[in-house]
Amino acid sequence: MAFNHLTKRLNQLLTQDYVAFSSTENPVVQILSQTSFAQIAYVMQQYSIFPKELVFFTELARQKALEVQWNGVAQELQENIAEEMGLSTQGVSHYMLLAQGLEEALGVPVKNTTPSITTSKLLRTVQSVFNQQPAYVLGATYAIEATSIPELSLIVQLINWLLEGAMPKDLQYFFNKHLNEWELEHEEGLRTTIAAYIQPEQFREFEAGFLAIMDAMEIWWQELAQEAISSKVTLGIAIA
Repeated sequence: MAFNHLTKRLNQLLTQDYVAFSSTENPVVQILSQTSFAQIAYVMQQYSIFPKELVFFTELARQKALEVQWNGVAQELQENIAEEMGLSTQGVSHYMLLAQGLEEALGVPVKNTTPSITTSKLLRTVQSVFNQQPAYVLGATYAIEATSIPELSLIVQLINWLLEGAMPKDLQYFFNKHLNEWELEHEEGLRTTIAAYIQPEQFREFEAGFLAIMDAMEIWWQELAQEAISSKVTLGIAIA
């Protein structure tokens, strides 16, 4: 019960103290009136890189869970990895569904996007977070799951701004499944399995890992907005 109180409080912090996943206060949302299609499409290209790396980070968390014999947590993470890699989508990874959907919808290349300066910094930060002690790493992992629905809702909002019309069917399927099924299951499954293992003396470390990810994502979105609005954006060759 105490762990459920902790995760409930952390989820409240997510909306009270951070603007990264706010539908109105997110830094990119704040600059929409000043930006072009190309600048927001650039943000979408950069965003796609984090889901691409998600399986790698989840595997690091799974290894950390195994280190301390949190076998149920490791199994839960293994199932999440399998789903991300295409278990229920005919072998097509969730990242590829997203990348292909964005390319079809926006007409810009996504799959081979090179990380910008701020996205590279985010990936280095997350890598350092996932090199910490198990409870810290699992707090960080839970943060990624806890933010997934507000994050994807934000991405839908930005894509709708770009398209000014109906979203392609495959991309709509991707978001519907994540928002209404997959992410709800992942968050609940991870929270429930961690609760069976974590001890009260590990709560502070778990919370620190959670907040480390939140801080990193907050900075990333702020700097993505700055990159988009302050530099000339090159989207590459449009896809026919």
